[in-house]
Amino acid sequence: MKGIVFVKFNEFVEELWGEEFWDELLDEAELTSEGAYTTVGSYDDQELFSLITLIVEKKSISSKDAQFAFGKWVFKELYNAAPPGVHDFKDVFEFLHAVQDFIHIEVKKLNPDALLPEFEFLSESATQLSFHYQSPRKLCYFCEGLVRGLAEHTEQKVIVTQSECEHEGDKRCVLEVEKI
Repeated sequence: MKGIVFVKFNEFVEELWGEEFWDELLDEAELTSEGAYTTVGSYDDQELFSLITLIVEKKSISSKDAQFAFGKWVFKELYNAAPPGVHDFKDVFEFLHAVQDFIHIEVKKLNPDALLPEFEFLSESATQLSFHYQSPRKLCYFCEGLVRGLAEHTEQKVIVTQSECEHEGDKRCVLEVEKI
């Protein structure tokens, strides 16, 4: 996983629970990187999952809630670091299409080894969008949070649900976004 995710996760944790809590997580997680993350580095995905697991245990929250909260928080951070042209998309549905058709293509140009999720759009109307979230990392709750962060950024009200979820025993994750 790209280092920017870890750097932003560090900032997220410190903002919510403080620098001492972040240091406590690093001490207990015994990470190969020792938590010395840079935005341009690449790190083992398991390091993020280990940190999330510790947060779940220490803060008595679910992994779903932890991933969702981080996704929602990090949207603005990733948006600010996004390639030129991304800021032209002002609608939630338009932006989600741009993730697949523009943003991830630009990210791959800069980081050819980046393993990015893919969206397969299943249906769309003026008020509803359904897409299959595909990623070996299975961070669908993080993706839900990103969509909520996107909605807040665009000042559009949406409901985000999953009609199918691998964590619930389904074969895939399908996110449903409804404008209200």
